[in-house]
Amino acid sequence: MEAFIFMFLQAVTVVIILDAVLSWVQAPAAFPRSLTSSMTAPLYAPIRAVLSPQKTGGIDFSPLVILMALQLLSNVLRGVL
Repeated sequence: MEAFIFMFLQAVTVVIILDAVLSWVQAPAAFPRSLTSSMTAPLYAPIRAVLSPQKTGGIDFSPLVILMALQLLSNVLRGVL
């Protein structure tokens, strides 16, 4: 069960990074960006409510915040912290 949780956290991390990279080169409606965007949008929504790109000079910090939270969760589950 523990291995499954860590694999899931890694998979979510990969999807977030892939979505961020695709956002630089693809339109939001293009495949596979539409797929990664639909998977990450629910994760980003609470962060964007507080740190919207309009408030931060057009930079979307939500992927970075989610990646840091996933890393923290992974470390807590491993007992590092």
